[in-house]
Amino acid sequence: MRAQTDIDLGGVLVDPFVRYLFLALVILLAVRFVVGRLGLRRLFANPPLAEAAIYVCILGSLVVFWN
Repeated sequence: MRAQTDIDLGGVLVDPFVRYLFLALVILLAVRFVVGRLGLRRLFANPPLAEAAIYVCILGSLVVFWN
């Protein structure tokens, strides 16, 4: 297993965890689109809370399985 290195963006070092944050956001947007098209939003009592929980699950999965 190799160590993650910082990302250099114009002299600013960015932690590799930020990559997971953005990737999880992109995946969440795709999931939101699919859930919206299928009409499944009505199944959740509190859709914003459900989206936050799904985001955390996606982020946790990326961190655990992408190393």
